[in-house]
Amino acid sequence: MKAAVPPPDLADRAFRMWLRTLAEGLTTDPEGALASQDALAFLWSAFAENGAMPPAYFAPLLGAHRQAHAQEAVTAMLQQVHAETGRRLDVPVRHSAPTEREPEGDVRVGPEVVQGIDPSDIHAEAAEGLQCLLADRDRLVWPLCPNHRVGLHATRAASGAVWVCWVSDHTVRRIV
Repeated sequence: MKAAVPPPDLADRAFRMWLRTLAEGLTTDPEGALASQDALAFLWSAFAENGAMPPAYFAPLLGAHRQAHAQEAVTAMLQQVHAETGRRLDVPVRHSAPTEREPEGDVRVGPEVVQGIDPSDIHAEAAEGLQCLLADRDRLVWPLCPNHRVGLHATRAASGAVWVCWVSDHTVRRIV
């Protein structure tokens, strides 16, 4: 049985040094994500379970984390697309393994590269990718503001990833 992961400790010197090492070896700065409790929990769990592993060992964990949260968002959004338009569409979440050129690997939804660590950032990036792909490939503007009948914009808010109407800058609904 796996031992319980202790609560995150931002003052842990080894943890902070590990984050700096990751920032030097990857294209993402994990310290920039520490304001998010979900991102902090993911990073701390990886550190607590694996120690100060090198960036090349952490990259597949980060890729799997991004892929899982992007897939969660895409699955939920495609259900919404079907409910609102009657159309059943397929949008793959593509993932490629880390390489020397792409040390973190690559997770994509449509044309959008998913780069976040916080699940809300990942959801917003996946939403933007899905929205662009539907517009380009299927000529579908989705989702629409029920009040203004214009396409919405995916963004990150304090409450998580949301769809916002640009006409009056109001939040229409959560993405996931």
